[in-house]
Parts: sequence; structure tokens; C-alpha cells
Amino acid sequence: MNSTPEVNINYISRPKPSAPRSLQNLTIVSFNVRKSWETTSIVLDKCAGYVDIIMFQEPGWKGVRRQPSTKNKEGDVACGPPLHNSWRPFTEAFDNRDEDRAARRVLTYINRRLDVFKPQLRSDIIKHCDASLVTLHFPQPRRGIPHEFNILNVYNDGETHAVVHELRRISETLPRISLCAGDFNIQDRTWDEGAVNQIRPSSPFMRLQELFTDLEIQYVHPVNRGTPTRIPDDANSRASVIDLVAASAALINQEGFHYKIKVDDRDIFLLDLIPPPSPLGLWCGRAS
Repeated sequence: MNSTPEVNINYISRPKPSAPRSLQNLTIVSFNVRKSWETTSIVLDKCAGYVDIIMFQEPGWKGVRRQPSTKNKEGDVACGPPLHNSWRPFTEAFDNRDEDRAARRVLTYINRRLDVFKPQLRSDIIKHCDASLVTLHFPQPRRGIPHEFNILNVYNDGETHAVVHELRRISETLPRISLCAGDFNIQDRTWDEGAVNQIRPSSPFMRLQELFTDLEIQYVHPVNRGTPTRIPDDANSRASVIDLVAASAALINQEGFHYKIKVDDRDIFLLDLIPPPSPLGLWCGRAS
């Protein structure tokens, strides 16, 4: 589906919770908003009360202000993502560039109530428009969970698979990844019963599996296993699963860790009508 349907934005307000004291209480959303500024903004607003981390793929991005310029008397256009008082967007400084140039295709927002964990964008380790690494620092980690909680947000181009190749190239320099989620644009029977097994050593699936092995993480099935994450515009085409979650063994073994696929953006906007996942939950969704 290419168009985003109108959304009922009426919701039940809920008092904002205090900052989680440990990893055990995090709620995370991973969501491809298909470059929609409006959808990105609405998700930020609707999830501010109880979601801790939002991992956007193909976020809204546009010119947001003008900055002084020595060449343009009207100033250069500074491009960036939507801003919200409850969220910190973990991206590099506003980009002075033509709006027609390709923007970053991943963006992680951290709720400001997690400031106590000193979140940090790890651009010192990876600079790539299709991958973002953010580290949270936990002073009192649970058993088996390190002091650093590293979140890898990925958009994998289905034609070039450039980010998978890049992550494999630098895998030895990456810290231990706790959670990796995003839009991988790779089909395989491992997570999609309607797909075929890709057994060629050079296939995108095998390269992704090798990356997961390098990073010591493993694919995790959602609680609603088999739910498609991509609904094609053509009614005769097959729905598929291309949005994935992988995690470290330590995180997977945490009691209560789970995630659920939410396909329609109507659903993700209604998350605040139901109790949030507890103790640690993750939602995946895609704008239609």
C-alpha cells in the first residue's frame, strides 16, 4: 500500500511513567513510516507517554529551517527530522544540503526520560545512511546483560544490500549488539512460510545469517508468528515478512522479552489504548 490512510488520533491519555531503573522495563517500537513526515510526527506524539525507544526506517525528513550562508543571501536549507519535546532524535547535526538528495533511512528516537542512561549515537563506530547504532549505559545491569545496551537500527536496500555488506565489513569493530531491528527487505522461509529457502552461499539471506553470526545475535520470531509485515499494492501479489528482529542470547533469555507485528499504522497509533508490553516488549510495524 502506498497511501497512508487517515488515522483516528483520539486516545486515552496516560500519566507518563518515571524512567525505567533497568533494562527490564523498556518498551520499544520499530516502524517503517515510508518517508512520511506526518506519520513520523504522529507516532512520536502518540507514543510519548509510554514507549521508551522508537526505531524508524525511512523516517520523514525535510527542510526545517534556514541557516546563514556565504553564498545564498536567503540562507542554506537545513534538513532534519521532526522534533518533539519528549524525544531526542539520535542523528548527526542538521544536514545543509539540497532537499532532493537522499536522506538518512534510519533514525532512532530515545525518550527523554531515559536521559539517566546517557544515550549516545555511535557515529564514532559507524557512519552509514542505512544503519544507526545507539548505546545506553546501565549502571546496574541485570545478570548476563552488559553495562552497555547497544541498539542497531537497520534499513537494508533490497537491491544493493549495501548495509549488510558494510556491517559485515566492520563487524569486528562493533560492540556487542543487544538488539537489532529494522526493515531488511529479505525474504526466506525461516521467517516467512510462503517464501522459499535461500540456500545459495551468496544469497542475501545467507549473507544476513552470516552477519547475525558475526554479531552474536539471532533472529527472534514474534508472538504472532507468520503475520506479514509488507502488504503489496497489487492485490495479486503475496504479502511477505521483511521486517525483522534479532537479539543477543542474554536479551532473549530475559523473562518477558517478546515482540509483536503490527502491520497497519492504525494499529500502531492505537497502542496506547491497551496496556504496554511488560516487562520488556517490542512492537514492529509499517505504514501502509
